[in-house]
Amino acid sequence: MIKPLTSLRFFFAFFVFLSHLQGIKSDNPIFNWFVRNIFFEGYIGVSFFFILSGFVISYSNDSKISKNKFDTIRFYKARFFRLYPLYFLTMLICSLSIANINWPTWLINIFAVQSFLPTINDHVINAPSWSISNEFFFYFSFPFIFPFINKYKITSVLLLISSSILLFSLSLKVPDIYIKYVYYINPFSRLLDFSLGILLYHGYTYVNSESHKKLTASTWEYLAILLLIVFFIPHNAIPRMYRFSVYYWIPMSAIILIFALEKGRVSKLLQNKILVYLGEISFSFYMIHLFVIINMLPFLQHNNPIATLFIILITTIFFSIILFEFFEKPINKFLKSKFLSS
Repeated sequence: MIKPLTSLRFFFAFFVFLSHLQGIKSDNPIFNWFVRNIFFEGYIGVSFFFILSGFVISYSNDSKISKNKFDTIRFYKARFFRLYPLYFLTMLICSLSIANINWPTWLINIFAVQSFLPTINDHVINAPSWSISNEFFFYFSFPFIFPFINKYKITSVLLLISSSILLFSLSLKVPDIYIKYVYYINPFSRLLDFSLGILLYHGYTYVNSESHKKLTASTWEYLAILLLIVFFIPHNAIPRMYRFSVYYWIPMSAIILIFALEKGRVSKLLQNKILVYLGEISFSFYMIHLFVIINMLPFLQHNNPIATLFIILITTIFFSIILFEFFEKPINKFLKSKFLSS
């Protein structure tokens, strides 16, 4: 486990949480400005997770692949056991708030293929789960993509750049109603984020070599955070389809790469046990947060908006801990011991 990256998972899950608070009401113009201009942009957390996924999966499996000990079927099972139980449980929980779910919608969500459908909005049970649909696709692709990138690094960089240019050059041919689907949800376009994470891992192995340990780590960490802020400030001037992913690639990559080194003052702070634990429950937090928001927000609209935000956040963290400690962690442990113990 790279502890600073684990802690950062919670911060970016919190950004996604903020992005789903658009319905919060306030008479305070300053708070409303934050909702429209800061909270709304919180979906950038998804890009972070997709890039981080490619990085972490590469970090965890590179040694096995290089030693020809990588078992593709075992890898698929491990990733399925890690994500699907909580995915399925939160789908059932969220279904309690939806009347008359038809069978096609049930099947689409049970098999986690919703992100492949341009009509995804007609088949939503737990809205954030589309990203897990993408993750399963990424995991399926990993045994094929990683060896190619590992062997042809320069070619892979050029392919990533050219694919991105081609994808966004086609934007004029994409109807406005499908812009979000094509550039934010579609698993094939978001595979670029995941592939970037794999490339980033190879950059990490280079930067982390003995000859590069004289870097002033704390300075680099501050610069990485500053870089994200610099990109964030003018975001309203950038077309949203770019902000869905590619616009934030540089600052997200810098944050993942630099904090993976675990050498600076901020990294030391992010290794705090409480922050690491929040990172560990971030998957539960991500999967349950919208259900909590939808069901709590209507009853808190007359309160102070900051108090409302705080109450919903604490409630979400509470249920995340319950899910993590009494379902996610024990179920994952049981499935691994039962099916992956050899």
